[in-house]
Amino acid sequence: MSGYIGTLLRVNLSEKTVLKEALKEELLALYVGGRGLNSRILYDELAPDIDPLGPQNKIIVGTGPCNGTIVPGSQRFTVTSKSPISGFLGDSNSGASFGAEIKYAGYDMIIVEGVSEQPVSLWISEDRVELKSAVHLWGKTTRETERELTRDFGDPDACVISIGPAGENQVRFANLVNDLGRAQGRTGQGAVFGSKRLKAIIVRGSGGVKAAHPRQLHDAVRETHKAWDKNIDFKASRATYGPPGGWVRYENFGMLPTHNYQSGKFRRSMLANIEDYFVKQKACFSCPVGCDHLFVVPEGIFSGAYGCGGELSNLGDLGAKIGCDRLDLMFRASELCDGLGVDYFDMSGIIAYAMEIFNRGLLTETDTGGLKLEWGDADAILELIEMTARRQGIGDVFANGMKKAAEMIGRDTEKYMMHAKGQAFAMRDPRASKGWGLGYAVSSRGPCHVRAHLPETMPAGDWDTAVQHILQKYKDPTNPLLEEGKGELVVWHEDLQAFKNSLEICHFVIYPWMFSVPQMLAKFYNAVTGNAINTEKLLHIGERIISTERAFNVREGLTREDDTLPRRMLAEPMPDGPAKGQVVNLEIMLNDYYRFRGWDQTTGLPTRNKLVELGLEDIAAELEEMGRVPS
Repeated sequence: MSGYIGTLLRVNLSEKTVLKEALKEELLALYVGGRGLNSRILYDELAPDIDPLGPQNKIIVGTGPCNGTIVPGSQRFTVTSKSPISGFLGDSNSGASFGAEIKYAGYDMIIVEGVSEQPVSLWISEDRVELKSAVHLWGKTTRETERELTRDFGDPDACVISIGPAGENQVRFANLVNDLGRAQGRTGQGAVFGSKRLKAIIVRGSGGVKAAHPRQLHDAVRETHKAWDKNIDFKASRATYGPPGGWVRYENFGMLPTHNYQSGKFRRSMLANIEDYFVKQKACFSCPVGCDHLFVVPEGIFSGAYGCGGELSNLGDLGAKIGCDRLDLMFRASELCDGLGVDYFDMSGIIAYAMEIFNRGLLTETDTGGLKLEWGDADAILELIEMTARRQGIGDVFANGMKKAAEMIGRDTEKYMMHAKGQAFAMRDPRASKGWGLGYAVSSRGPCHVRAHLPETMPAGDWDTAVQHILQKYKDPTNPLLEEGKGELVVWHEDLQAFKNSLEICHFVIYPWMFSVPQMLAKFYNAVTGNAINTEKLLHIGERIISTERAFNVREGLTREDDTLPRRMLAEPMPDGPAKGQVVNLEIMLNDYYRFRGWDQTTGLPTRNKLVELGLEDIAAELEEMGRVPS
């Protein structure tokens, strides 16, 4: 099977069994792999209404056909389960080398079921697959866990994903961390690991991945490298700053999340002098760019704090959102989050919410155990991260996630929670970018900065050439402050991203934009697998993945009312900056989005005709029996 190993590894923690199964080739043709295949298997194997932190939930670790090949950035992998934050579909994606290593070990996918009586780790070395006691690792940080596991495994190049204390304590936005600072941050996958007492997975392999057409693959890869070489300035920016270089664009558009989205501007540029903290450029597997950076705080009270994964979220979420303008504190907070195993976005969202309601007098020192939650205060920021990860004091409330925490605190504080479907925003303020706002509202896994990823901060000429036929239908569709055309554009980009996520290609090597053009993705897929799909077929597969994820959520009770944004985005005009006076007119865009999806506009439910058109007759029949398909 070119591009695939053809083997699924199923591990039952309750029964302590390990089975190998053949992948179903018909599902690969329909869902490609990675995110898409994970979502379909989750739909097929989970009963409705299960407890996300109960024994019936499953962990699905999936790779795509490009993993382990020379396709640029082909190192991603997706972990999927029912989300303990939203109660809907949850998946998260990460880079480094783990995705390729699974393939080299002889597997395309790992499914973990049941619950272990004691903490365990899963060891995979090709045909040798074992569950080993992790009692001695319980309580340790992700860094300590990775260090000890690779030593015990006897191979420093083995790849590890693990949880920290937050996952063990089932903090609902706990994450998984690999390679020092690469994380499956979103949707609480670390909490699901913790509920199963699975501390870590370590994997090492020596196999390979067969490409159907090596010469075609070589030519497609060279085409991508040449495109990068022509964009010298952008490549240099990526090498110097990595993703944090995007700060300038978001600053210019006035879409920063300052003080819990009370402003779109911040008092200073967080990009200034950031290179003083970067000590080494770092690339993931098969990456020609190397946008990652190892960082070290060189002096001061946080001297010695270190890590990797210098991201835009460091500056925006652990910076402007919580009123922090100190790079040393921001990097120390990043180190702490990675070690304890909590998601940057949700953790910073909790801190920002807590600080705003504290300053409004809705939360007091009596509630916080004497902690003063002032904007940007180092003690408050670091203490709240520790308290939440370890479920101590007020942190035990915050550990339940944004929506549940606000319900527990009460006092009409829900309106200060910047979330959708219970999950925190990823930095950007939708009032300054209407397409981002729609993407946040409809995303199957909760607000996400890469599920649709409209390039609204880029000039119209830089948009994908393949989307020009949509742009030509509207007067000014690339204007981020206008709602026109955004419904159709989000549909197109969601379908594209779903396919790309299923190839498991890195999001951060899509620049210049030609790499995100569907023709380029089709070249990689066809060369690796031997299939022969075109742009229309590629987007059709992406649409099937989106509708399958929607069906999972609908089965769990999702309605149109869940596709929404906080009141601040809908009714409070942006107070300053280029987007001053703007709100998100969501209903207009939602109606267009549902129309172009072929879903019912009143309910947001997929119609039977659309599901059948996508080859999802069985899903249509099940939802129809539940009364969840419009007549």
